Amino acid sequence: MRARTVLPDPAEAGAVPFPTRRAAWELPWEPRRQRPGVLNLKSCELRHPVAEELVLAAAGRLTAADLLHYPYQQALLAELGDYHGTDPAGILLTAGSDCAVGLIVDALASGPGLILHEPAFESWRYYAALRGVPVVGCPALDAGVSRLRLAALHSRMAAHPPAVVVLTDPASPSGLALSPAQIHETAELARRAGHLLVVDECYGAFTGITHVPLVASSPHLLVVRSYSKTFGLAGARVASVFASPALVSYLSRFRPDSTVSATALALLRAVLADRDRFTEVWRDVRAIRSAFVREVLAGHPGWRALDPGGNYVTFSTGDGGTPDRMARHLDRHGFRIRSLHRVPGLEGCLRVSLADGPTMRRVAALMNEPVAAP
Repeated sequence: MRARTVLPDPAEAGAVPFPTRRAAWELPWEPRRQRPGVLNLKSCELRHPVAEELVLAAAGRLTAADLLHYPYQQALLAELGDYHGTDPAGILLTAGSDCAVGLIVDALASGPGLILHEPAFESWRYYAALRGVPVVGCPALDAGVSRLRLAALHSRMAAHPPAVVVLTDPASPSGLALSPAQIHETAELARRAGHLLVVDECYGAFTGITHVPLVASSPHLLVVRSYSKTFGLAGARVASVFASPALVSYLSRFRPDSTVSATALALLRAVLADRDRFTEVWRDVRAIRSAFVREVLAGHPGWRALDPGGNYVTFSTGDGGTPDRMARHLDRHGFRIRSLHRVPGLEGCLRVSLADGPTMRRVAALMNEPVAAP
């Protein structure tokens, strides 16, 4: 069964004996629920046996101080600066990318608003609605769902007063990517128009894409990078915001450092020491992805896998009913995937995040079985 979405309840709002924000009550939300016996291939967690081994080893190196004392970030920031090749003064840690999104909306978009290259991470519209921040959406996908387009975004940027412009590269949930030249052009247009360009590169490690080096020469650029996918730390909730030291200093006034636990910092420091082995994991994830795509397309020659992807595959099926039917079929066999049919621009698409090779061969075999219409 799918987790229940909690819809607005006017009676519930009336039961609180002091003023609350109507906009918050009007937003539906869905708590995370673990379903015994069902493997989550919807949320794009890093599921790889070597990653599991490395994270468990990192957890084994924790000390009492990582649990008993308040967190101090300086040592980790220095190591992240070395890892990403950037000034540690330009790095801000947050409790996952959701926290980074909320911070950016609060601190930077509450006045000028958001311009979103869509489809985008759902949290952008959610936090904007929660704060009453106006949003302008610009379609990112061409009609064939084969590439990302920037014309509508660039036109809106040219006509709109200074705002926060958000794009994702590689894009989620499509998996399509922009070239470095396209990102550089968009950053330059943002500079000319007075916008702040935010690039979410959550899945960059799996494709070798990073925009962090651009930050040093572009004060109008901010990059968000999550370690949930990269290093298998979804449970630890830790991400980085990369920006100019001045912008990081401003954002620090909102105290995101208070939300990142000492345990999360210690885990990230520990897995950074195994970065070379994680590089091998990301390479193997790409190989698992390629094999999975071949097996699924052998059974569905009319489908298309969108490249380059992250630690997931987005399939364009060409049929509006297939994504929901396939999601139900796999759910009955203990695998949860995501139908994208209701995501504008991705009608007829579904997304499967990746696990180990044997698991994905099992998933491919199930996907290639006949799926009856409801």
